[in-house]
Amino acid sequence: MSEKLGPAFNRLFSASVISNLSDGLLAVAAPLLAISLTKDPVLISLLSAFVMLPWLLFAIPIGAVVDRVDRRHILATANTTRGVVVGLLALSISLDSVNIYQLMISAFVIGTCEVASDTTSQSLIPQVLDKENFEKGNSRLSISEVVVQGFIGAPMSGFLYATAIALPFFFNSVGFMIAALLALSIPIQHLQIAREKTSEPKKSFRE
Repeated sequence: MSEKLGPAFNRLFSASVISNLSDGLLAVAAPLLAISLTKDPVLISLLSAFVMLPWLLFAIPIGAVVDRVDRRHILATANTTRGVVVGLLALSISLDSVNIYQLMISAFVIGTCEVASDTTSQSLIPQVLDKENFEKGNSRLSISEVVVQGFIGAPMSGFLYATAIALPFFFNSVGFMIAALLALSIPIQHLQIAREKTSEPKKSFRE
């Protein structure tokens, strides 16, 4: 279905699907890991707070950065950072050296990167689609987030966690890295054309 929206949107959509799948894996695996690391209900509840806190602290500053920097690079950097953080977490789990505080710090970093990733994905729509397709593109990104994260990633995470605790985290890390590569592969020429189209009305107005 997304082929009609062009190759640039296809890459963005694919990156979104894979990162949402990774988010779904982490959403189930992280609380399960927390319960295995501590019985303190306060620390377990703080884990969710550390994921959501970046939306309160960084949503506006990140939005300002997104308007000034190549959005593909922001998206790729956010996903790469998440991939590295989760990869280190998976390694710590494998070495049996992980603790609840490392998990909480990782959750905060991942949450901050999620703010950057979600904000950037939405703001890329005007650069990869014509105006008449904005609504269609946004709806597909939103649907993929709900379906892939909630109905595919979450059940898969439970199965992987039951197989080996570190497994969903390793899959998560790989998924974010793939999403980063897809973000960088969004056609540059299409983005340049989009910018030129956006700037044309301003030029004619001044003239």
